[in-house]
Amino acid sequence: MTPLFLAVYTLVPTFFGTLGFFQPTSARPPITIVTDRSWDVGGRKTTFGEYPLSAEQIASATSPLHGGTRKAVVAEFGPRSKIIPGSVPIWRNRTAEPEGEAYQFRKTVRLGADPIRKITLEVNSDDVARMYINKRLVSVDKRDGTLKDGYDDWFTFRSVTGFTSGRIYTYDVTDFFFTNVTNTIQVEAVSLAFDGNHAYVSAKIVIEFAPMPEPPRPEPPAKRKPAAEPKATAPPPATTTATKPAAPEKTVFEAGRDPEIEQLRVGSILELGHLYFKADDYRLDTASYRTLAALATYLKRYPGLKIEVGGHTNLRPAEHFATELSTNRARAVMRYLTDNGVAADRVTYKGYGKSRPRIKAISKEADRVNQRVEVLVLEK
Repeated sequence: MTPLFLAVYTLVPTFFGTLGFFQPTSARPPITIVTDRSWDVGGRKTTFGEYPLSAEQIASATSPLHGGTRKAVVAEFGPRSKIIPGSVPIWRNRTAEPEGEAYQFRKTVRLGADPIRKITLEVNSDDVARMYINKRLVSVDKRDGTLKDGYDDWFTFRSVTGFTSGRIYTYDVTDFFFTNVTNTIQVEAVSLAFDGNHAYVSAKIVIEFAPMPEPPRPEPPAKRKPAAEPKATAPPPATTTATKPAAPEKTVFEAGRDPEIEQLRVGSILELGHLYFKADDYRLDTASYRTLAALATYLKRYPGLKIEVGGHTNLRPAEHFATELSTNRARAVMRYLTDNGVAADRVTYKGYGKSRPRIKAISKEADRVNQRVEVLVLEK
């Protein structure tokens, strides 16, 4: 290739790209998180209950694990173990103690504003593990018969993410993660020492991103119309009442205040009362559970209802932050409903940011009114 041809070949894409003929956009490369020695592990053995931990019992991203926070070590494993490719099997010690062990493990990952396309989790353990992502349990729907009843009763560890060392479990955990926050992955795992006293957790999470949406192009300024010539004064027309489109009906929904189903129609809005989040955070305060439990019960009572959960912020934050925060809050409400028995195909969610304020002002009263989560009836 001659130098002249090379120069033209290089400049043509730049020229056309500058003129806006194409603006190549690409997604952020995937992030892969695997078990390795960077994971935190509790300093002492612990005893886990039969059923999963509540959100309040799960350690935060910074609070110490049971017995203090240390770093995991590389664990031994048996010839039948299905270690996740690319991962390092980890445990508190290299092998399990003769009487068995139970430990907590943790890893955090900060995600920015890049939109998430898909997140996949693979996990394998010896013996049994429960994995929580942002305090929400990832679990198989039901046991598949790979454990014998006697062993199952002896082990008494329900709603698991992975069990038996000879199998890899795969999950779609896209809705478990949030953008613009530090996401916390926590594992509680148990090993009952046998077959050479092996014990480990092996896992991999792959986070795939979608391209960033292109910013909206500014609209050209409107052309000024020439001033109209004065017209002769005409008699005022007969007084008529202008017909405005009816605003959606709004009803406050809270525990003990269920609306009559006959009062709802497509387009009706239920504003969720007693729903609380910490400042600039999407995580539900436990004081919100009473309202959300009542909403889940209400939706299960009327299976024909399909809804959209809409999040709204006040007018203080920047546009992008407001959109992300309201979307994450709406998704948190949607997750609560689907986790508590509402079919996933009946609930969608959307963050409106600060685009639909009730009061166009910045004050304590305006903030309280504008920052809300609403339920829009899509089908009845």
